[in-house]
Amino acid sequence: MKILPAAALLALAGLPGAGEIGEGIPLAARVEAALDGGVRWLLANQEPSGAWGSHRSPRPIEVFCSPPGSHQTFRIGTTCLAVMALSDTGRAEAEVQGAIDRALDYLLVDYDVKRQSGLEHYNVWAYGFMLQCLGERLARVPGDPRAGKMREVCDLMVRRLERSQCLDGGWGYLSLDEVPTYQPSFTSMSFTTATLVVGMQRAMSAGVAVPGTMLERALDSIQRCKTPLGYFTYGEIWNDMPTQGINLAKGAACRTPACLYALDLFRDNVEEDEYAKSLENLLVKNRRMQILSLRRPIPHESWYQISGYFYLYGHAYAAYVLDGLSDGARRRLSPSLAEAVLVTQQPDGSFWDYPLYSYHKPYGTAYAILALSRVVL
Repeated sequence: MKILPAAALLALAGLPGAGEIGEGIPLAARVEAALDGGVRWLLANQEPSGAWGSHRSPRPIEVFCSPPGSHQTFRIGTTCLAVMALSDTGRAEAEVQGAIDRALDYLLVDYDVKRQSGLEHYNVWAYGFMLQCLGERLARVPGDPRAGKMREVCDLMVRRLERSQCLDGGWGYLSLDEVPTYQPSFTSMSFTTATLVVGMQRAMSAGVAVPGTMLERALDSIQRCKTPLGYFTYGEIWNDMPTQGINLAKGAACRTPACLYALDLFRDNVEEDEYAKSLENLLVKNRRMQILSLRRPIPHESWYQISGYFYLYGHAYAAYVLDGLSDGARRRLSPSLAEAVLVTQQPDGSFWDYPLYSYHKPYGTAYAILALSRVVL
């Protein structure tokens, strides 16, 4: 298969910035410059509260997100991602550590997000990212003076997840049935469940207790979404529609690494070949289709019902997978992952894949840093 350069793919998609990719500069240098630009952008755009992202938008039409609870969820999730990204860079500069501290202080005040309505329960994303963010902080800095409060918040997040677990065992973020129930009865989403499982694993590694039954039901739900061809349906109610576009290899490319990673954290049943196949599916075979979804403002409007907001999420979890591969596989796949992420960088140093109020640049930049900090070139 012929692989088009990033600039040509952006031009094909009609996206701005196609001439600013830095073709001709060694990839390692481009990655280092991109990481530095992303970090500087996050530092320059932290809110006075310590959070990243806000409800502010210059666009007349936005994705469905009701105040206050859903916006609180987006703000908390975005801030958690930024903390994880800055922490993963390993930078010890006072400015970076100060930004992390301000964000943690914010999170330990504004953490108490609840389900917005019977329809919207985006709050599960906040719980999952909070567990991962605080779990990683507790493991990295066990002597943090806020450790007690962090554990208290993690315990609350786990209890909230118990109440938010769908009847099928996973978690979803919308209930589209006619009669929303206290315990969501609508379907879970495979990738949402995978994200929360990763968050629980990080918290458990720091000593936070998670009910075994809740965890096993979640893992079973992800497993049921796995198709015989190795990728994952969007969620359990789509399991009987495996040929629907979003459930085919192209539509599933961005969520398959996350689902495999979550299963493997607890069941240790994913072989390196399967991981490598999922990354090749995302980064090589179906690369063009993922890029063509970038920055389209309507969810699922692209081919195979791909949404732009799948993009950097999928590549960040691909980097977690990459991090655990053999050295040879990491070196073989790292250039493709780096190129895929660099496509989304803007002249101001930020990264983004989907317009979303004022959350898209900070969450996109955080995902990009998480991915680029793991490539080996």
